[in-house]
Amino acid sequence: MISKLFFSLLPVQILIVAISSINGIADGLMASNFIGPDAMAVIGLYSPVIKIFETVNVVLLGGSQILCGQFLGKNQIEKTQGIFTLDISLIVSFAAVLAAICLVYPDQVAHMLSNDADIRSGLTDYIRGMAPGILPQMLGTQLTVFLQIEQQSKRTYAGIMVMVATNLALDYLFIRILGMSMLGLGLATTISYMAFFVVLGIFYLSRKAIIKFNLHNVDVNETIPIIAIGIPGALTTFCLAIRGVILNAVLFSCSGNDGVSALSALNTCGYLLYAVTAGLAAATRLLVSVYIGEEDRTSLVTVMRTALLKGVAIVCAVSAAVMMFAGPITYLFYKDTASQVYYLTLWLFRIYPLCMPLSAICAIFVNYYQSSSRMGIVNLLSAFDGLLGICIATVILAPLYGSIGVWIAHVVNGIITTLIVILYAWKVNGKAPSSVEDLLTIPDSFGVPEDKRIDISIHNADEVANTSELIMEFCKRNGVDRKRSYYAGLCMEEMAANIVEHGFDDEKKSHSADVRVVYKDDSLILRIKDDCKPFDPKEKLALIDPDDITKNIGLRMVQRLAKTMSYTSMLGMNVLTMTI
Repeated sequence: MISKLFFSLLPVQILIVAISSINGIADGLMASNFIGPDAMAVIGLYSPVIKIFETVNVVLLGGSQILCGQFLGKNQIEKTQGIFTLDISLIVSFAAVLAAICLVYPDQVAHMLSNDADIRSGLTDYIRGMAPGILPQMLGTQLTVFLQIEQQSKRTYAGIMVMVATNLALDYLFIRILGMSMLGLGLATTISYMAFFVVLGIFYLSRKAIIKFNLHNVDVNETIPIIAIGIPGALTTFCLAIRGVILNAVLFSCSGNDGVSALSALNTCGYLLYAVTAGLAAATRLLVSVYIGEEDRTSLVTVMRTALLKGVAIVCAVSAAVMMFAGPITYLFYKDTASQVYYLTLWLFRIYPLCMPLSAICAIFVNYYQSSSRMGIVNLLSAFDGLLGICIATVILAPLYGSIGVWIAHVVNGIITTLIVILYAWKVNGKAPSSVEDLLTIPDSFGVPEDKRIDISIHNADEVANTSELIMEFCKRNGVDRKRSYYAGLCMEEMAANIVEHGFDDEKKSHSADVRVVYKDDSLILRIKDDCKPFDPKEKLALIDPDDITKNIGLRMVQRLAKTMSYTSMLGMNVLTMTI
């Protein structure tokens, strides 16, 4: 079930990153072909503004996602709603201020970004066009994550398609037909983000939304934890910005504009190449935070094993494809195959993919450590991956191999960060790691001891019959009285049978239900997860006529026997928790 859930989350995360790159590439092609070469310079000069709100987005989204996951794991829906409301409120406040500055003072912002008077006029127009889109872009980015929690991935896909189609159509209308130049380019992007936000935001006006905007649930004190947890993402963005300046200087000294142009070609489609890695990181962060909240050691290890084995295998396939088609990719940017810039770009697209699987491993562990509040190792990995590792390697290799040495430095950087993960686990465990669980360095105090829990997976009706017996045997081993043992087995068998009967009826999909029973503080905690259509037993019971004792006898019995009963439907899973 966990592997299936992981790969149901992954496509949306990949697509979100990839679409950002596709929008940027489309704007770049329109600008260079139909406005002029200075238009590309304008887009590049505006990039620091984009970095500002991207950094804020990364901080708030990372912190909010992890805290929401942990609260969901503890079945604390009101606190989850509070984090969602606080996150949206912070985004609106920041985006409104930044957009107002760009709208009211576009000339001053343009002057800060460039001293070139010839370009500044176009830059001012572009800032005016882009400013109104800052708020819907930032809000849309936030909502994509919460919509996944609400099982609304199809809405995200629809929003992305609307955004891309709108951007392309308006680019053509504003630039080719109306001749609006840079102002038209900016407005097209702004309107596309508005359309994206509208498609996503409509869901939160419906009654279907579980995570709702509710100021009554907001705890302003959670602002500091959100920012503290999310800051490592901003550190990486900051390090990457400095790295870009340093690498451009080194490349210019080695091979002039050709080396810088080659790296620019990679950066143009960089988000597209990084999409799978970014998707892996986001999916890992969301699921890991949930299982940390649940203190579910087994599921935590399963998520990380899935990401590191199956997820990284996908990155390896993408890397191999880029290396195989390095020639055609290079030709898209530079047509003269005999030129130095073509040669350097070709080798960059041949060498750089070697570091992509290593970067994926680093990103997965950074998000795992971030979710488990190990900020020391998070900051160390972020600093090395974003800046220190590649700069150290570049200082050594560039004098020996020129620009090719800088390309190799990317691979060396990946090796360094992977070694840091291994050495960290070695230090914490006191021995060389030999498994995924060793690399995770999970504290012994985390989770429920094996003798105090039992896990049962149910795939068909035949397996339901054994559930009650297995639970009663578990209770007997832990000294639980006979009456409670019987009630626990009976309740879980009844609910499991109900799920199999009504939830496993889709012949096109295979389903499973995962049962966990925990004995803790003299309480029996029963939890059952399934990936079927949502079904809230408490809601069903509320609709039953109390005078008709012949209806839903099993649910009535469970309600009487359970001390507490709670239900949530999140991330494509139904989770029912009972205490006996």
